[in-house]
Amino acid sequence: MRDFFSNPTSVSGASVLLAFAFLVATEASAQKKGLEPNRLAVDTVSVRKLGRIHGIVLDEDARSVSVVVRRAWLEKNFPEFAKEHFATEEKSASQDREKIKQRLVSWQEEYENDDRKVIDDFVDENVKLLGLDEPVDVSAFQFTVVKLDRKLVRRTFKQGDDRHLLAGIGWQENLEGVESTNATVLKRKLEDQKVDIDNYELTLGGEIAMPLESDEDWQIRKSLIEFGLLSRVEYQGSNGLFLRRGANLNAGEAMKAMLQGGGLGGLGGLGGFSHIDQLGKELGLPEFQDRNTGGRQRDENSWMKPMIEAAEKENRRCFSVAKMTQGETIAVEMQLYHKVASNQWVPLATFTNRESVAEQSEDDVGMVAQDPNVTRIMEMAKQFGVGDQSMLEKALKSGAATKKALGASMAQLDEFVEQYSFEVDNPPIEKQR
Repeated sequence: MRDFFSNPTSVSGASVLLAFAFLVATEASAQKKGLEPNRLAVDTVSVRKLGRIHGIVLDEDARSVSVVVRRAWLEKNFPEFAKEHFATEEKSASQDREKIKQRLVSWQEEYENDDRKVIDDFVDENVKLLGLDEPVDVSAFQFTVVKLDRKLVRRTFKQGDDRHLLAGIGWQENLEGVESTNATVLKRKLEDQKVDIDNYELTLGGEIAMPLESDEDWQIRKSLIEFGLLSRVEYQGSNGLFLRRGANLNAGEAMKAMLQGGGLGGLGGLGGFSHIDQLGKELGLPEFQDRNTGGRQRDENSWMKPMIEAAEKENRRCFSVAKMTQGETIAVEMQLYHKVASNQWVPLATFTNRESVAEQSEDDVGMVAQDPNVTRIMEMAKQFGVGDQSMLEKALKSGAATKKALGASMAQLDEFVEQYSFEVDNPPIEKQR
């Protein structure tokens, strides 16, 4: 379920906690004692005609301040406000649920045949998992989001990640008075209960109703789910020359593709990347050298046209492309593009990894040398009479470096996509900056 309260020590938890941390209001006893905001584990929001609300701010701009509040506390300390808020929340949640169901039906209708079956199964699982076919019951959630008019907010005081984590653990461990407890005292209480704060895994994400995401984020989510579940459009290469990944060309076809400007990025073996191209260049094979454009001005984005055409032909919103930069250090930049409402293709995520050619081990080089396509390239080198032993060793090291950099970039892309391939509304879309 929705994991709003991830441990900030995890890889992606920090940004999730920062963006979707949760708030709880301070108990009246704490206000009477005048406990200062900077001593708490939660944030503080001072509201005109209502009082101080303590916890963790969810969102804040010129128009409003949104905070997450523990429902039981809100009902106890501000009963009239809570009654009105819960009624509004119930109505809004019902409307959001209908919008989600409409989105899902519309999305399913975009696919046919095997693709449709995969998407249908995914939607059916989510309908059951999220209870979308059942009446809304917001009272089942432990927390609620309170959105306050900015004009009514006197002041906000926000805590750091470490204190937010203490509050989250306190709530999950069912400690009394988390909202009004001194942060130092709260930490000591947790330690007394033998709680491992540094390695604690928060699982309170399912305790709050997810706000309906924007149309823009829904489009991104569809792209990511599709890329995670259906067959992919993937390209790779260098110097503006790219082939579809998994083409598995033989040596003759590879040479022909290179001469026609197709690049060697689609060769099979060891992930099918353009380390074959790199090997050919290192060995000095003329067919593998960068082509001279003769001074003609080229469209900078022309290299994307085959990818866009393939994606649109196969009814895909996304395609990935791995671009290699050569040198003493091999860099592989993996980019995921997706189609936005204006029919433009824009980058959605980028992952770059680098490997030093000189630092490749004998085992790494040995694995590359065993690749059948590499063997064919070596045979070509002999036929052309180019490439001495030192060039051969450097070529193999370049191939090993490319393989490792590519593998790391692909793993990061898969991890990024995978997190969005389980639920239709979780986790919140996290855009790369």
